[in-house]
Order: sequence, then C-alpha cells, then structure tokens
Amino acid sequence: EAQNVGNALYGLRNMSSDHREVRAVIAALTPKIATAREDLNGQALGNSLYGLQSMSSKESEVRFLLAVLATKVTRTWEELKAQEVGNALYGLKRMSTDVPEVRILISALVPKVAASPEILDAQAIGNSFYGLQNMKSDNPEVLSLLAVMAEKVAMSCPELDGQAMGNSLYGLQGMNSDYPEVRAVVSALTAKMQASCLDMNAQEMGNALFG
Repeated sequence: EAQNVGNALYGLRNMSSDHREVRAVIAALTPKIATAREDLNGQALGNSLYGLQSMSSKESEVRFLLAVLATKVTRTWEELKAQEVGNALYGLKRMSTDVPEVRILISALVPKVAASPEILDAQAIGNSFYGLQNMKSDNPEVLSLLAVMAEKVAMSCPELDGQAMGNSLYGLQGMNSDYPEVRAVVSALTAKMQASCLDMNAQEMGNALFG
C-alpha cells in the first residue's frame, strides 16, 4: 500500500491543481490515502511529496491532502535518504506557509529531515531549498526547518555545484535575514560557495541573486 500511495502521487508531478480535473482526482485519492493501513517508508514519502510540485496550497483539495500526508509523515518509521529529503521538500515549491496545513506538514517533516543519517549531496541541498521558495521565515515551523538544514549543509559535501547554489539561494527569497536561523543557512551556504571552484552560468547566477 505504501508504494501504491507514493506511485499514485508521483504520477501527478506534471499536473497542475489549477485544472478542475486534477483537483477532482486529488479529492478522490485523499480518502484512499487516509485509510491506507501501511505506513509510508522513506521512498514512498519522498515520492508522495515530490508529486505535489505542480500543486498549489490555495486549492482546498490540496490542503485536505496535505493534512492527510502530514499524519502519514508523522507515522513514517524509516529514516530518509538524501534523495528522499530533497524530493520531499522540492515538492512543496508551490506551497505557502500562510496555509495552516502546510505549516503542519513542515512540522511533521522537520524531525524526519533531522534524523536522516545520510550526508546531503549537492542535488539534495539544492532541491530542498528550492522547495521553500513560497515560504516565509515568520513562523516557527519554517525556522525549525531552516535550523536543521543549516546543520545539514554544514555537514554536507565539501562544495556545491552552480545549479545547487543557485537553487538554494533562489529558494530563500521569502526569508528575512533578521532571523538567526536564516543567517545560519546563509553562513553555511557561503562556506560551501567559498570552497567551490565551480563556475555558475547565467541562469544559476540569476537564481542566486534573485533569492
């Protein structure tokens, strides 16, 4: 059942909740996911959230699904691999923390990300921060996630490539540097940037500065 949940939502990754038919299938899937007896493993969790990347939290059907997934995330027993962390957070890129269900989901994800035993690679770091682009640092759930991510970045691979750096900084566009958690992330990313000898192309540079 866990794999079925992950596969079903992963299959929606290119479908936008702007369309009525997509919202209808989300509404039909949500009660099925809610009653699935098997807890999500790491892969199913990552795939499920990755599949939401074209979904917007402004839609009620998406919000109901997020509430169900938050419960599922809380019950996930398996430690997340680096790719699963990146996939899970990347899938939230159209989600706004103005919505309570998004904040609840983030709160459920924070301990799972913190407990991940794997060193995050450049792609996982870039994907993770890119998924935060519609989130704001004026709530405790996001600040908790940023604190965890700052530690993960500090412990990560020695350098980040241009795409990972551009995506990471782009994802911080809603964050206010008045918060120490935001500054901790910026400091951790700066250390990786200074250690990197890789060039950034024009798009990567634009993404970095836009953030």
